[in-house]
Amino acid sequence: MHVGMLSEQRAHALPRREILRGKSTISPLFNEGNRLKGGPLLMFYTCSRQGDRTGCTPVRVLFTVGKKLVPRAVDRNRIKRLMREAYRLEKKALSGLTVSEADGVPCQVLLAFLYRGRADSVPPLAEFRTEIRRMLNTMVTKRLAQL
Repeated sequence: MHVGMLSEQRAHALPRREILRGKSTISPLFNEGNRLKGGPLLMFYTCSRQGDRTGCTPVRVLFTVGKKLVPRAVDRNRIKRLMREAYRLEKKALSGLTVSEADGVPCQVLLAFLYRGRADSVPPLAEFRTEIRRMLNTMVTKRLAQL
């Protein structure tokens, strides 16, 4: 494979800095975050204060599939790939989101997409895109209404 081809393929990938990692940031998201249900997906979202950290990504995201619902790792990985791709294609809906609070302290939006469907009925990419677009638009309108 040509090196130029590899960089072209990665140009459209979800950047690694946008992936949410770390128990200290993930636990509050699931415990205190807001929820939106849609089809086989459940979305958690919250705003985390960044303090003085400049250059941070304004939105970070996590994709998860339960082992009890989807026992085979191959199936779980495929579902996560579909969710990642659907999010990557629909994240432009977050452009209307204001990520700074009224008091001037920057805010980072944390998202988690949890698959609640079954392994034998995985929806196609188009259905994931529709649900993720609807959830992101709902979150943006709720968030802007709070400001």
